[in-house]
Amino acid sequence: MTEPTAPPRPSRVTRTTRETRVDLELGGASGIAMPVPFFAHLLDACATTWGVPLMVEASGDVAVDPHHLVEDTGLVLGRAILGRWPGYRDVARYGWAIVPMDEARAEVAVDLSGRTGSWLADVPVGAVGGLEGEVLEEFWPALARGAQLTLHVQMRAGRNRHHQWEAAFKALGLALRMATAVRPGLLSTKGRLDVPEDVSETAGRIGE
Repeated sequence: MTEPTAPPRPSRVTRTTRETRVDLELGGASGIAMPVPFFAHLLDACATTWGVPLMVEASGDVAVDPHHLVEDTGLVLGRAILGRWPGYRDVARYGWAIVPMDEARAEVAVDLSGRTGSWLADVPVGAVGGLEGEVLEEFWPALARGAQLTLHVQMRAGRNRHHQWEAAFKALGLALRMATAVRPGLLSTKGRLDVPEDVSETAGRIGE
């Protein structure tokens, strides 16, 4: 008889550089505070559809450009995912979702594989709430790098950039919900994944 899998523990990661500070907890406290309101809205949409509490307290050189803060938040969220599911054992590994939002439709697929990569297609250009689309594009490769996962994002339809980006972040939440669902064992034809299994709260403090 297979032993029941213990629920994943909360994962907290803090990253401080000369440009930004990001303190993030996944699976414990919730609430998002940062000086980029539209990005905070997108993170909340992702966490809500994922069903995992997310706390983010972030600050940085947004007077220069939100680029650093958006990218570093993606990296820290990725590291928190790695810490919450060490070694990606006992999870379904693969997840995908297509989310419509009015005229917009976005598709996201993830593989918790240890093979880092991100591919974006047909993402909108232009600003929403003062945040440029090319800055939001930096979130996805940083997330993939931090979590050591493979990620595909494609905007299938849409005219309203707010709708398109929100659909994409909600699709990310649903894809991660599927990928992190409980599945006992390790899903790999090789019998292993090159993913660390000893990530802890202190080990997660990157770039101090």
